[in-house]
Amino acid sequence: MLPKIAVIGEGVIGCTSALQIAKAIPNSIITIFHDKPFENSCSAGPAGLFRIDYEENTEYGRASFAWFSHLYRTTKGAETGVKLVSGHIQSDNLESLKQQQRAYGDIVYNFRFLDDRERLDMFPSPSKHCIHYTAYASEGNKYVPYLKSLLLEQKVEFQQKNVESLDTIADAGYDVVVNCAGLYGGKLAGDDDQCYPIRGVILEVDAPWHKHFNYRDFTTFTIPKENSVVIGSTKQDNRWDLEITDEDRNDILSRYIELHPGMREPKILKEWSALRPGRKHVRIESQKRKTNETGKEYTVVHHYGHGSNGFTLGWGTAIEASKLVKKALGL
Repeated sequence: MLPKIAVIGEGVIGCTSALQIAKAIPNSIITIFHDKPFENSCSAGPAGLFRIDYEENTEYGRASFAWFSHLYRTTKGAETGVKLVSGHIQSDNLESLKQQQRAYGDIVYNFRFLDDRERLDMFPSPSKHCIHYTAYASEGNKYVPYLKSLLLEQKVEFQQKNVESLDTIADAGYDVVVNCAGLYGGKLAGDDDQCYPIRGVILEVDAPWHKHFNYRDFTTFTIPKENSVVIGSTKQDNRWDLEITDEDRNDILSRYIELHPGMREPKILKEWSALRPGRKHVRIESQKRKTNETGKEYTVVHHYGHGSNGFTLGWGTAIEASKLVKKALGL
């Protein structure tokens, strides 16, 4: 019999996991379960700029960067959402920028610190220190649908279903269940209370001349997309509310205008909010389980907790998750 594998989650982590599994186990039957339309998911809105928060994830990011490089060379960006962009991260905290250098400075292109002349000439209210680099950005509203198109070519099925128990999926005939439920991954696992929401709000504005990303201390940023510029953001731990308030808008716009005074009163094209899946470390782990109802033995592979680095790390962590699936099947 062909192995049956269920993936819980249709976002960037679920789709990259399913694609890696399809590549590693080409004769498998794969079904992706998701509880809502993709456009309402956390993966639909991000500009997807490559940036790694923690050095422990460097090698996962390196694998993802190689994948984005391949897509950039071989496939139209209008299809994949992948493009090459340059820009800057500013901070008064020199150590935070050195940490960025350690995390991905040898992965991206042209990583360097700006000298004082560049920093003072380029920015209206510069921070004390600034790095420059060139990297790939993968727009969520194009990149994930592109992954989905590759999965459909591989005969992967998609089912909209609210999964409340991993056991019920195993009892439906699946040998391995891959938990890519993001923020709800810990609750679904049943043994993990380390997940928490990180509330994020971004605005998309009409600024076609703005071609470079610019960060200040990782919470204030501008990132160009194909037809807009993303400005943001909020990073509010343990907040579950999604309604965008005037306080959110005023906070983001005031910080943004300090970065770019020439763009006062930008035309807002779109607003978006989501709950990033916060966790101290990404969870990539395999467990043997037995269902309560029928006693069926199965394996669950946990793959969640990427915070705001899902697009940057997802391809690399999915490679690791697919290895665990393959091992669980004795292949």
